[in-house]
Amino acid sequence: MNPHQDASTAGARPSEIVDLSRLLAFLEIDETDRQRLRELAPLMKSSAVAFVESFYRHLFSFEETAKFLKDPALVTRLKESQLSHLESMLEAEWNDAYTARRYRAGDVHAQVGISPQIFLGAYNQYLQFYMRQLAAQFDAPVREYAEQVISLQKVVFLDIGLTLEAYFTQATHNLRRALDLVYQANAELRQFAQLTSHDLKTPLATMANLCDEALDEFGKEMPAEAVKLIDSARGRAFRMSNTIDELLSATISLSLHSEDDAEEISSEQALAEAIDQVRPLLDQKSIELTIAAGLPRVLGDRVRIREVFYNLLSNAIKFSDKRKGRIKIGYTLRDGECIFSFADNGTGIPAEELARVFVPFRRLPAHREIPGSGLGLYFAKNMIEQQNGRIWVESELGTGSCFYVLLKRVDPKL
Repeated sequence: MNPHQDASTAGARPSEIVDLSRLLAFLEIDETDRQRLRELAPLMKSSAVAFVESFYRHLFSFEETAKFLKDPALVTRLKESQLSHLESMLEAEWNDAYTARRYRAGDVHAQVGISPQIFLGAYNQYLQFYMRQLAAQFDAPVREYAEQVISLQKVVFLDIGLTLEAYFTQATHNLRRALDLVYQANAELRQFAQLTSHDLKTPLATMANLCDEALDEFGKEMPAEAVKLIDSARGRAFRMSNTIDELLSATISLSLHSEDDAEEISSEQALAEAIDQVRPLLDQKSIELTIAAGLPRVLGDRVRIREVFYNLLSNAIKFSDKRKGRIKIGYTLRDGECIFSFADNGTGIPAEELARVFVPFRRLPAHREIPGSGLGLYFAKNMIEQQNGRIWVESELGTGSCFYVLLKRVDPKL
């Protein structure tokens, strides 16, 4: 099993998002166009500096673009970057590097708040400038024809800008609606969690009180082992009550969660607490548990990570079907990350079901008789993603499963 294998699309390259060959075909860009552009390159390069200076004078004449250009050093860097950008465009090398560079330019512009309309305006200026440069080499009728093409070009860019505005307005509207639904769902979730925690804690408090009464009334008459068992049950009831409080707190803070909320925690301690919760089940099934030494410190929410570890352990125990059950917990370190592995020799998961193991209420047909709600892995996935991590599984039917949890780790040098 490969701990680095993950079906997630996070971190996909621009070339994996944009089908460049299909785009070139749709725009009918071919080898003839490549040759023509390369023939234009010397003329364009000879006047590139003049164009860039003219373009920035245009930008400075508008308040919405001038506000981005108050730092002279920044303006110098931007001019150099634009010269390089335009030069590479005429090299006509349409490959992964070309796609990544254009994608990166759009990403930077979006991050600093430059609208697509302003970006389109830059290309409009570029085409106007060089259309006149080319026409200047010919007689008056050709120059007049070029001005007609420029007028057509201007209205085409105007039309594109207005149409894109409708796209972005609709996208913004949809995003706001989605955020409103998320806020409403979070409010309902908090209310549900508060009511549910009360309903769960009440019988736990009753159980703890009954244990106290049993020990007070009959403790002296009970065998020492019975007293020990009742006291253990009382302690577990209190621990479960504390767990409910912690989970409620984590649920209430869900809508406020961000990467900045992550704390430095001991994964070893979180795992130890999870193991303490499942220890009776491990002993009952005589399952051998092995843990790699030196578990690292990671960034995240201690309660959520502990609950994820608990869910993975209880899941492995629940589906252990061998006479000698085994669970092995390990980890792999890589740049800024730690991948925890929870491997077992249980029933395993059919290949066709792997993609659905994290779906809520989804249970394998063969497991219908085993107690459970089908929510444990769903909650584990959500809690890990709240820690800016990932979780996935590899499995072989009849041999066992291995769940992987990727979290950001603390740099030991800090």
